Amino acid sequence: MYRDLAAIESELPREWAISDQRMQINKEMRNRIKITTINMPSCNNLDLNENPDIFDPEVVKEVITSIGKGGQRSIKDILRFIVPSLVERKILDLQRPIIYLKISGDSRNVGRKVKHVMVTFAIMDDITNLHRPDHHHTLVLYPGCENYDSLSVALSLLRTELLLIGNFFPSAVWVLIPQIASFFALGVAYQRNKLQILIPDELHVLLRITDQLWSLVLHKITENGYFNDIAREIIVKEMNRIKVKFQFWQERESKTRNFTSLVGGHKLKVLQFFDLGKVLPLSRVKIIRRLWDEFHELYVAMRNPATDSETFKKNAEYWLRLFLTPSIGTPNDENFVQGLYRPNDLTPYFHVLVYHVHEFMEKTKEWGLKAFLCAPVEKKNH
Repeated sequence: MYRDLAAIESELPREWAISDQRMQINKEMRNRIKITTINMPSCNNLDLNENPDIFDPEVVKEVITSIGKGGQRSIKDILRFIVPSLVERKILDLQRPIIYLKISGDSRNVGRKVKHVMVTFAIMDDITNLHRPDHHHTLVLYPGCENYDSLSVALSLLRTELLLIGNFFPSAVWVLIPQIASFFALGVAYQRNKLQILIPDELHVLLRITDQLWSLVLHKITENGYFNDIAREIIVKEMNRIKVKFQFWQERESKTRNFTSLVGGHKLKVLQFFDLGKVLPLSRVKIIRRLWDEFHELYVAMRNPATDSETFKKNAEYWLRLFLTPSIGTPNDENFVQGLYRPNDLTPYFHVLVYHVHEFMEKTKEWGLKAFLCAPVEKKNH
């Protein structure tokens, strides 16, 4: 490639000069922002059933052989390096000595045996670059388990340094530490937890709740005894109509049916445009379509910085009551009116939507919830 370019432009710097310059820059960066090694605890709870995100056998082998070691960088070193530029660009003001940091995390499944875990931070004040992966600076990188023991070791330096730095808003906890969901146990009482620094990712609220709504529809079809080849063909055709690539298949070993995992944009299409009348009795279509439409309205409101938090709270609580619409009367009675879903059908993300999103709409007015999306870190970790 370089020779082709040099044939067109003879004044290009020589290839060896570019290589030397790159080496010099790397050496300078290593001196300014040192990378140190972390001895990670052993992994005893690998989940071999998760779908891999990275398939390349060479990458998988390299990552697996690196288990037990991680890398970390000092957030103070990185700040010393980037703050002068931010001041020069007038992103930061020396007269206002407050820097808001967004701490984010993501993990990827490397093969079926190990995760590739990354923790980054970004400067909240640099709002125009907040969604660009290269402006999320890597603090921790390690292969292994995504659990509390591993994260406690990996984040030890970061915790110590953050105590010295000041206010921070960790985001993406729902991705980095999925076990956090256990703290939001849902039951009839709906115990509410006061969250101070954990901010939900609006995209994952959409993805997880949409997943559950779709799963409940498939469960209803199965419960009615209609989940056969004809029903699956109808679903695939309806997905094709709304321009969503979708298929079912049977796993060889377990003989269970699986289906395409949809990305966010496709899930939105299903939520808005899928004709439920193709697969559900007319008696159920109206109320379930209403449930889906009103969740979509909540998602749009959640993304709008102008949304009033109290109005959102009331609408979210109303939507939860709709989801939990109880049955009236006795089954098989001619006056029986079937309700919708049970408390056991709720997931922690429902709890977040109803009881915490409005809190953080109020707390994050300056940036909006969109500023706390995990997408840039996920792209960086791919």
